[in-house]
Amino acid sequence: MRTKKESTKERTVAAEAFWHILMFLQRGHGFDADAFLAARGTSMQELRLPNARVKADYMGELFEAATIFTKDANLSFKLGEWANPHSLGILGYLLLHSKNIGETLQKLCKYYPLIGQTLRPELAETKNRYKLSFCIKYGHELLPLGKYQAEIHLSAALSLLNKVASKKITPEYATFRHEKPADLSEYERIFGEKLYFCEDENAIIFSKEALEVETIHQNPSLLKIFEDEAQKSLGLYFHGDLKDEVAGIVLASMDELEFSLEKVAAKIGMHPRSLQKKLKENGTSFAAILSEVRQKLAIHYISKGVDATTIAVCLGYSELSAFLRAFKKWYGMSPKEYLSLKKA
Repeated sequence: MRTKKESTKERTVAAEAFWHILMFLQRGHGFDADAFLAARGTSMQELRLPNARVKADYMGELFEAATIFTKDANLSFKLGEWANPHSLGILGYLLLHSKNIGETLQKLCKYYPLIGQTLRPELAETKNRYKLSFCIKYGHELLPLGKYQAEIHLSAALSLLNKVASKKITPEYATFRHEKPADLSEYERIFGEKLYFCEDENAIIFSKEALEVETIHQNPSLLKIFEDEAQKSLGLYFHGDLKDEVAGIVLASMDELEFSLEKVAAKIGMHPRSLQKKLKENGTSFAAILSEVRQKLAIHYISKGVDATTIAVCLGYSELSAFLRAFKKWYGMSPKEYLSLKKA
């Protein structure tokens, strides 16, 4: 129950997360996001403004409206399982290249502020088990998630883990603050059969063995590079620096060779021309950001003894000659000459 003080102070959350959920519902399920927002005196355009915020109550209202519209009571789980490391920028690369699930969870909690300032994940050890819990930061307060938010974020965390793990990760048990639903089939499919409701917190609990499971893309060298980038960027809001956001997406897409402006713009949720315009206003361009990312990774690969042909492929060049020309433009010499000079 809300206190008198809480009721007089209207809580708001960052619009960024709300906007992504609306886009998921609109694109994937035909939900009328514009009508939903218009009824609340705002619009999709206003949600994309820097530091935009919306009423916290809108999240529950949104899922109630979307559930009625789609006749699907499991929309929050579908949104959660939609989570993918490749859509999380630098944070996603940290998850991909961690050594094991334990390190993956540590990086998720430590660097989550790179993608959002409101949600607060926390990993704690308890009785030879490890608990991942979530709360929301409202000013100086830390408050628990509501039903829909708990379903989204707990299932999203588990989805991310299973997309980087070398074998399926299942929690020992999960706890939820809301009442036990009539249908538990989706809960059991995602979290297993040990489920507890009306508990003090929303959390998923793992065994020590689960955290020791190795990841399929572990790479200590790349992990260090992206952790250095994360530390430089830590504290930035999602909309705080568009250049960092674009660079993060390029970094996270490197293994997919997704370097086109159109694909990056789609991940950000902007039209390519609008992205070009915004980057120009910030004194840069997509080509400049891509070149900067490639420069950093090229030097890293060279220092590790990777051959030029392999580096060209890793950086998304269709031909070795294109990479060699780019490298000479950056550093005034060939990769071989650069390596010789470094060893001298």
